[in-house]
Amino acid sequence: MKEKNDYNFCFRKAGGLKLIEPNENLVNVYGRKFKSALNILSSAIEKQEGEWILDTSYYAKYFIIYALFMKAGIKSEIHDCTIFALRKLFVDEGFIREDIHKELEKSRDLRVDSLYYDKDFGKEKIMKRAKVAPGFCLEVEEVIEKISQEEINKIRNKFAELKESSIKIEGD
Repeated sequence: MKEKNDYNFCFRKAGGLKLIEPNENLVNVYGRKFKSALNILSSAIEKQEGEWILDTSYYAKYFIIYALFMKAGIKSEIHDCTIFALRKLFVDEGFIREDIHKELEKSRDLRVDSLYYDKDFGKEKIMKRAKVAPGFCLEVEEVIEKISQEEINKIRNKFAELKESSIKIEGD
């Protein structure tokens, strides 16, 4: 895992972290995407397709997190930056449990290792990540439904602080 100062690139790089207008339409789009991924996950489990179980489990989790980001008006096309921002903006600020962040990170790491390094983790480890996907998504979906405009403003202000401190570090 990168140290927090290693994420300064997330605020500079194209596709990195940006504030946009909150977008309820995209919240719904990513809501449909996470549900679709969960449906495909069920099929992959039934057919015992290990790699697809990893992929769809991860993407179900990622899509619901991205729906949360759209609710707050945060754009990120870099998965590492999304996971960093989830921790700094939602976990550290008390909107999401640390376990949610850790689970997304574990799922990403497992998927990357399997996809790019052809590591075999065994059925048990793969199924552990898959089994928590529905509950993970439900918990984040509840946060999306309950988050207030005041809380969104707090998250956006924290984003501005992080971005500003990233610029100061770059100037040192």
